[in-house]
Amino acid sequence: MIGDQLRILESYGLVRLAQSEPELEYLFRHALVQEAAYGSLVKADRRGLHLAVGETLERLYPDRLTSQELAPVLARHFYGGGDDERALKYFTQAGDAAARVYANVEVVMHYSRALEVARLLGADGEHIIHLYAGLGRALELKAEYHKALRAYGEMEELARERADRAMALEALLARAKIHATPNLVQDPARAQTLLRQALDLALELGDRAAEAKILWNLMILIVFGGGDERQAAAYGERSLAVAREFNLREQLAFTLNDIYYAYSETGDVERARAAHAEARELWREFGNLPMLADNLFLSSVGAFYGGDFAQALAFSEEASRIATSIGNDWGRVNGPFITGLCYIERGEPDRGIAITEEAIALGESIGHVQALTATRAELARAYASLGAIRRGLALARVARAEAERIFQRALPWTLAHLARLCLLSGDLAEAEAALAELRNYPDLMRQLSFFPPAWANAALAEGEYALMKGDQARAIAAMDALYRNLRRSGVRLFIPDALRLKAQALLALGRLDEACGGLQEGRAEAEALESRRSLWLLLASLAEVEARRGNDAEAHALRRRASEIVNFIAGHIATPELRESFLALPDVREVQRET
Repeated sequence: MIGDQLRILESYGLVRLAQSEPELEYLFRHALVQEAAYGSLVKADRRGLHLAVGETLERLYPDRLTSQELAPVLARHFYGGGDDERALKYFTQAGDAAARVYANVEVVMHYSRALEVARLLGADGEHIIHLYAGLGRALELKAEYHKALRAYGEMEELARERADRAMALEALLARAKIHATPNLVQDPARAQTLLRQALDLALELGDRAAEAKILWNLMILIVFGGGDERQAAAYGERSLAVAREFNLREQLAFTLNDIYYAYSETGDVERARAAHAEARELWREFGNLPMLADNLFLSSVGAFYGGDFAQALAFSEEASRIATSIGNDWGRVNGPFITGLCYIERGEPDRGIAITEEAIALGESIGHVQALTATRAELARAYASLGAIRRGLALARVARAEAERIFQRALPWTLAHLARLCLLSGDLAEAEAALAELRNYPDLMRQLSFFPPAWANAALAEGEYALMKGDQARAIAAMDALYRNLRRSGVRLFIPDALRLKAQALLALGRLDEACGGLQEGRAEAEALESRRSLWLLLASLAEVEARRGNDAEAHALRRRASEIVNFIAGHIATPELRESFLALPDVREVQRET
């Protein structure tokens, strides 16, 4: 009889046959027809229909109930049928299924509906914690930190209503973690207060897992909010000890991942790398893709500044692929940062700049603090190195203003680039102001050693300023100190620049042999790094030394080699105006004069 009725509806064009095998399936031809049909049912019939469909689906597909496809359907039918117990069960499973594949929009939708039902039912605290934690994590992955904080605030309010201290502890920790890390809602003072409250509560409850998590967050708070880096490392080591003692393997991975910063700040580079590598293998084992992408990004940073561009590219590109696959916009901004810098160093600025600008544009849309400050400062430097000094200077000023507004930890980084670009443009007054502000960070090397662009560029700015003022002795001393720090910290990227700047000061003093020795070392470093950006400049400086020595043939050969690299770089500048500004640079014109 149902078949006859369906055929009549089909003849009127109201439904159409979708498939006959393996099961008969009809679809409404228009959503309005479906809505009208549904609206014609009385409320009791609707509820009965939903229940019947839900129960039928349970019987037909017992092995697919928790799947991403079926769980949401079951949840909606049991919700519509008034079966709140089963609605909660399936909304939760739908959220869990979506979380496994990082479908964050669906995660938010399903967990939100689950929470609505759970609160009506008075579900147990453990279930509520699971739902709020999953909802908040999905919002964080979408960089919607304000919404995540509201969700965690709701959890804390519910915990107070229920006098549920375990739930209150989870809410405190979740809020503290957001406030402790770099984002638009970072608030170190607030994070400190929340963590102290959480620690008292964890000790009262005897919750060692929470204790390990709190210690980890206290470490993060110092790393990103400022403070004693040795205390940060101590917090991290205490967290590791608790995690290992109680076999808290996920917490172990989190702490290992971030103690990288603390160890780097104390100069313990080998322990930092070992911790990071151990964390990376745990993330792969757990299948935790967001944290694996984060780990790979930081590993790419270490590899890049350590001088291994191939490894840096491998890490950063894998991080970007993972972030894209799971819809993690924050990670999609992180990965290209190092990818773009690698291509710029290799002499492919068109590719590097395009990648970097795309990352900044996405960063602007989600409030990514690093993209708005540090990444923009690096882009400014890239433009200036190609002769577009005014464009670079404008970007550097914006980066510095944004750092002051939203991410003051990036101020030294942006100030260092601003000072260097002001010197290039001949604006000594603004350069002096930026350098004066930089000198307010006497512990720059100590606090930011895990991310060298700040302290290395600050030292280069001081050296360039001294050289411009004719104070060669000061420039030499600044570069000697920078060279020692670079060697001590395993940072190779800036060694060619430091040696070239020192050689320029030595040349001004007529100390040709010393200048030549430094330039030869710098050339070897640039060649080992495969940094065309720095290599052609070193070759040009060596040509000047040989010309002053009277070795015209050697000077000519060096200029010819430098010119080959210049032509390679020019061939990788897509914009005609940018290519022209690069070819118009005085050093470029000089090396191409004889070739």
